[in-house]
Amino acid sequence: MNTTVKMDNRIIPYKMLLNAMETTHELVEKILPETGIPSLKIGLEEMISVVKKELEKAREGLPIVGYHFAFQADYLKCFDCVPVCIEGVSYFLSTLLINGVEEYYDIIGNWGHPFHTCSAQKGAMGMSLEDLYQFDAIITPTSPCDSTCASYPFFKFEKKIPLIIADMPFLQDEKSYKYYAEQLKLSLYSLGEVIGQKPDFNRMRKALEVENEVSKLRMELFDLIKAVPSPIENIFNPISAASTIFNSGTSENVSFYRRILESAKTRYKNKEHHGGEEKIRSIWPYMLTFFDISLCEWLDRKLGMSVLLDIFNYNLSDPIDTKADLDTLFYGMARKAMGWPMVKQSTDFYYPFLDDCIRMAKDFSADCFIYTQSIACKQFGGVPQLLREALMDEVGIPMLIIDFDVGDARMTSTKAFKEKISMFVQTLL
Repeated sequence: MNTTVKMDNRIIPYKMLLNAMETTHELVEKILPETGIPSLKIGLEEMISVVKKELEKAREGLPIVGYHFAFQADYLKCFDCVPVCIEGVSYFLSTLLINGVEEYYDIIGNWGHPFHTCSAQKGAMGMSLEDLYQFDAIITPTSPCDSTCASYPFFKFEKKIPLIIADMPFLQDEKSYKYYAEQLKLSLYSLGEVIGQKPDFNRMRKALEVENEVSKLRMELFDLIKAVPSPIENIFNPISAASTIFNSGTSENVSFYRRILESAKTRYKNKEHHGGEEKIRSIWPYMLTFFDISLCEWLDRKLGMSVLLDIFNYNLSDPIDTKADLDTLFYGMARKAMGWPMVKQSTDFYYPFLDDCIRMAKDFSADCFIYTQSIACKQFGGVPQLLREALMDEVGIPMLIIDFDVGDARMTSTKAFKEKISMFVQTLL
């Protein structure tokens, strides 16, 4: 029994996450009507199923592998391990806990880490200083930003955790895809050596096939979201981002999107809007507030503002050929990884990002953009004004810019968000 408890305690933040998910789901079940915020209820149910399975694996003593969200957990299905997303756990805890994970931001800040780096990594770093995490290895690409590259060595040099790095080019071309395909393969072999396992790429193929099915469902869903009014509630955006992280490569991810799609189809047929009436259609080309996703409900119900998409949930990609030889398989994986949300936008030049935003504004009949400029994402610091001008010139719609920290409410509070958006909306109606 003592050994079981000790093995379980190697990922205490995952236990915290499961407890927070179950508590939130219980409240949703008891307080909300049957049709209230279906994406929240469905998402929690599917994620609770996955997190329980991963904790059971941890109790059995399987290796704990931390990974950057840009490395995609379905790639790690070639191992018998417990994949833990550094960024995902920190941000979803900041969503579900009353005071988020601000305590751990302060712990790593007092240790000496710069306050202006990414709170997604700072949460896990603070937790590691408190020995809440005991990773057997960590794997990350050299993307999407300098914050990532500057923060991850902490785990190697301070906590002595083996760190495997896959070098990702910033150019989107054939040479880069082939190079990163080789980097992915080498990094998985290196990880296997660290945890004492040989990669089973047939198992990985099965996980990739699952995600191919998810991509089809996601594409069908976004065709519906183009409708007026949008048939999906705003909270779908952060919940789908969480499902992409925690449920990657699992049947629960397919189930999540199938169930959400059915709900959206019903609303689409009845021309229903979650908030009652859709008055404004917005696109958030960067991130929503993970420290308070109730903002999504306020936008839906108080302002009648639909958030059609944000950077994390609009992650459409071509299916990977899982029947091909290994080199072709990894080439497809590399293309998908380099086109992943935030990775593509942060590693490429800004011209494709502007083009994508203009296209999305037209495709989704957007009335405005709301650009959240994260304190950590300095690689994006020069883009907002360029995007604002491009949207006005090409589509004739305005854009609001809000500076914030995605996981830390102490920089720009929910109250400040509401005030800024309310004033902006007055110029639209």
